[in-house]
Order: sequence, then structure tokens, then C-alpha cells
Amino acid sequence: MTAVGLCRGLDTLFAVPPGHRLDDVDRASARQVLGCDDHTLSTLLDRGLQASGEVGEERFDSRDLFNLALYSGTGTTVPEQAFAYSLRWMRSSTEELLAPRASRFALRVACAADRCGPEPTSSLALPRPERLGGAVHDLTVEPADANGPAHDGGDTLARTASELAVTATVHTRGERAELRSPELRAIAAEFAAMDLRWVKLPAALQDDVDLVTSHGVASCDSASRYLAQLCVRAGIPAVTRIGWVVGMLDLVHAWVEVEDTDGATKVIDPVFALFSATVRGTNPLLRDPTVALRTNRLIPTGLPTGRAVAEHRCGGEPAAARVTTKILPAPTRPQERP
Repeated sequence: MTAVGLCRGLDTLFAVPPGHRLDDVDRASARQVLGCDDHTLSTLLDRGLQASGEVGEERFDSRDLFNLALYSGTGTTVPEQAFAYSLRWMRSSTEELLAPRASRFALRVACAADRCGPEPTSSLALPRPERLGGAVHDLTVEPADANGPAHDGGDTLARTASELAVTATVHTRGERAELRSPELRAIAAEFAAMDLRWVKLPAALQDDVDLVTSHGVASCDSASRYLAQLCVRAGIPAVTRIGWVVGMLDLVHAWVEVEDTDGATKVIDPVFALFSATVRGTNPLLRDPTVALRTNRLIPTGLPTGRAVAEHRCGGEPAAARVTTKILPAPTRPQERP
């Protein structure tokens, strides 16, 4: 069953293009990700799975392996099981998805080098749940001094330091809203009918909206950009937004905020519908193109797609950063509720 599913998945795999490949997984690790034996892995190679290196010592791109396993339909691979676990909240009732929620939020960025270069600058996006009816309490910044670059319009924080950390208690709430605009409903239905697949992509391709139409695959960023473009072309005010999702494997997420004909700004999350297709028994509202369902798990920033939630510079150049994000349930005190 595993071999059949993997071979079927390979037929529809969008392989990471040359120039973007990172063959970072050896043969033994590939078998673990795919949940297959060595004979099946050889069969996949014979059928076109891309790899580098000599026969028997091949190396694979981890994103190819993840995407292949995720859509194999076996239910036994590591990516399938990880997705099913991290997205189990999508089975929640509508009431549970809308209820007020409190989370303890911690975001840290540090230089990834063994020794940070001169004139380091670290910056972080701030959680802005008030944009969606929430609130922030007990916000702390480390280091606390205000030397160095200041806020960027309140949406990011920067310090002249090799490390920077932000912690806070974040309160969020969901909202269910009908899409009133006939044009907006048509766009949402058209997008849903495209039958796209969410896939892991190299950073350089995550904003590439051409992949949506040419290959039927999308990241959170590219799907949001594509949907926002459709809205703007139809005369509907729309912007992309990035932030975090409580409980997701990849916490950083993207969605679209549109202005409907009733004057309300509504969240359309094009990728949640794609995610929910990989999990059985999900709340049907997540796939309903007539409804703007904003779950209580969204923690927005004030930034659009294309921006980063964490950055580091040293030696006058952008530098590799080590980013740590933790979002855990927090008790709610009455005075803290939004």
C-alpha cells in the first residue's frame, strides 16, 4: 500500500526546480520520511524522483520528500501523521473556533553564526491581535533598553544587539462573517475550485504566484498574494497579512484581509481550506467559500507577505538568523480579556 501511494504521489509531485534544490537528506533518512523500504525508494528513483550522488548514496531535497509523503494517501508517513496531529483542531466546533483564547507568546531571534559580526541589529515583528479584536498584555522586550533603531510604525521592534526576544500574553477571538459582495463570493468560489495543493517551497519561490496557475501548487504567501490580486483587479480593497497560527507545525502563516460591501474588513484564509482537505472530519466552514471564518488561532502582525517576522544583520549585511517561536495556552485573568 505504501509503495502504491508513493508512486501515485510521485506522478503529481511538483519537484523543487534546479537552482533551488537543497539535497540535504541521505538515503536512510529519506526512507524514514517516506516510511518505505529500500526497494520502494529505488523504485521511486527509477520512476523519476530527483536526487544527486552515486547510486546507493543518493541525496534528496527534504521538501520533495515532505510533499511526496504528504500527498501519498498512505496515512502512515511522517508528514501525514504530523499534519493530522497539528491540524486536529480543525475538527473543532464553530463555537470552539470563535471563543476567546489566551496564549503565552515568545519570539526570539539570534545570529546563527558562532560569532556575531560587528554592528549587529536584530528585529522582530510584534504581535498585533488588536487588529482582529484581540489584545496584548505583559509585553516584555529583551534587551529592554531603547538604544539603536526604534519601532517601525509599531509593527516591528529593532535593537542594536546580537539577540532580541519578545514575550507577551496574547488574547485572540474568532469571527464568522458572511461574504456580502457577489464579486467577492465569486472570487472565493473560483479559488476553491482550482483544487490547489499546499506544498513546502524554497524561500525564493514562496511568493511566486505563477506556480499557482502553472503548476497548481501554492504556499501560504503565494496563495494569499494570488487571491489578493484577484480581489484588487475586481475593485475590492484587499491586502495580504502574515502572522502566526497557534498549534501549527509551521507557525508563520499568511492570509488575506478584504473590505466587503458592508464596510467590514474580513479575513479570507485560502490555505486553511487546502489544509483541511488533508484531515478527515474538519469543520465544513473552513472550506465554505461564502464564509469568512477567522479562527481564534490567528495572531496577526502588521506586516504583509514578503516581510519576515524575524531578521538579523551584522557586519553591514543580512545574516542567517536562528528564530525560536513558542505559543502555549495561558490562563486568562478577568482584567486581561479584550
